[in-house]
Amino acid sequence: MNVCVVSTFEGTTEDYMDMFNATKEKGQGFMQDYELGVIREGKVMLMMHITDMNKMQEIMGSEEMQAWDEKFNCVDEIYALDQMN
Repeated sequence: MNVCVVSTFEGTTEDYMDMFNATKEKGQGFMQDYELGVIREGKVMLMMHITDMNKMQEIMGSEEMQAWDEKFNCVDEIYALDQMN
C-alpha cells in the first residue's frame, strides 16, 4: 500500500531529519521505498510503499515517536494513495 504522511510540527527540518534518520532503520521492517519532501520549515511530506501496516502503526505509536510528537507538537495526516493510469 502506498501512503503519504504530511507532518506539521513546531521545529526545524533538521529536527525532523534527526528523528527520521535515527528511526529509518526501523522502517526497513515495514516499507519498501520512500520519498521525502520538505514543504517548508516545520512541514514535510513522506511518501512510502508500506509492506506491513501493523509494523508501521507500531513504530509510529511507539513511546519514542510519541515523545517526539509531543515535544514538537507534531500532527501527522496520513493518506492512502492509489496510482491512476
